[in-house]
Amino acid sequence: MAVIGSPPGAFPQLFITKSQTWVPPQDGTVCIHAVGAGGGGNQGADSYFRMNGGGAGAYFKVPSLAVTTSGSFTIVIGAGGRGGHASTTVGVVGAAGGNTTIAGTGLTGTKTAGGGAGAATNNQSAEAAGGSFSGSGESAVGYSGGAAAYGSGGAVGVYATGQSGQNVGSGQAAGGQSDAAGSGIETSGFGIIVGGRYSGSNVYNFAGGNGIQHNNADDLNGGGLGYATTGNMPGVGGNGGLGGGGGAGENTSYTQNGYGGHGGDGIIIIQYLPW
Repeated sequence: MAVIGSPPGAFPQLFITKSQTWVPPQDGTVCIHAVGAGGGGNQGADSYFRMNGGGAGAYFKVPSLAVTTSGSFTIVIGAGGRGGHASTTVGVVGAAGGNTTIAGTGLTGTKTAGGGAGAATNNQSAEAAGGSFSGSGESAVGYSGGAAAYGSGGAVGVYATGQSGQNVGSGQAAGGQSDAAGSGIETSGFGIIVGGRYSGSNVYNFAGGNGIQHNNADDLNGGGLGYATTGNMPGVGGNGGLGGGGGAGENTSYTQNGYGGHGGDGIIIIQYLPW
């Protein structure tokens, strides 16, 4: 995994992927990162223009918070929205991603990294929105997740609003890419988060016979579109990475229906900082 800044290891770094009550294992000062879950992509309905991806989850950071072993925090980790699929109908929507929240000793109220919206059906002009950050105090800063676009999922942004799904030309699309691109979720011990390098590239206009697609995304990035025009295999939307929106899936031949990609789950990362 790529690391920005000094090598990790000198200070504890905690990756929290399940809801829980967290009690600090030692006194110190921490930086808290939170990512909401991504929304699922839809099962398209007879046209490229009716395929919709899911929005990405929001991100926030509390840059510095003093903690002690006598404190505690209530943490909720958002679950990624499932992609739409049904065997007998088309245009099935994707589910919304869940909110990731934290509240506890020393924090002002509850801070929320909202989950991305699930993909709508039958209207690509109404692409799913990214989640939003809410909360105040402790110099917290947050950014909305990237919206879906062109049938692909949005990405998580850690320095600005996340990137939307991308039009890469000739009717093809790719998932949004996070502005924290690296080679995997990683932290440096100094309040920096690094996401995956690759968004989901689309699989477009293939002729079936290949049910395994390569449009899933790395952490924080959006899943790609899966679009088939012939054959007897479904179009399969790419899954979003952590916090990323899922891509849409469709086969316009109707011999089999598509599978929308799932949104990525949320996460909280807690880094102990140097004194």
